[in-house]
Amino acid sequence: MDFTSPEISLVNADLTGLPPTLVDYGEYETLADDGAQLGRRLADFKVTTETHAMPEGQHSFVLGAGRVPEVDQAIGQMGQWLREHLGA
Repeated sequence: MDFTSPEISLVNADLTGLPPTLVDYGEYETLADDGAQLGRRLADFKVTTETHAMPEGQHSFVLGAGRVPEVDQAIGQMGQWLREHLGA
C-alpha cells in the first residue's frame, strides 16, 4: 500500500471543492504539524478554512469539556464557526 497516495494522504490529495473546513488541534499534539499543514493546504486550495492550535492542548483535548475552561471556550468557538459557515 502506498501511504503517499492522494486517495489516502491529505498531504497529497486534491482538496478542491471541499466544504468550509475548521481545523482545531492541540499545540502539544504529536501530529500538531500535520494539523497546521492541513490548514495551509486547505487555504492553498481556496477552501474556506480556519486553523486553531489549542495552547498547551494535547491529543483529544476536547475530552476536557466541562472541566477545563479553556477547552469549553475552544468548543464554543468551534460551534460558532460551524454555525456561521455551515448554516446550522
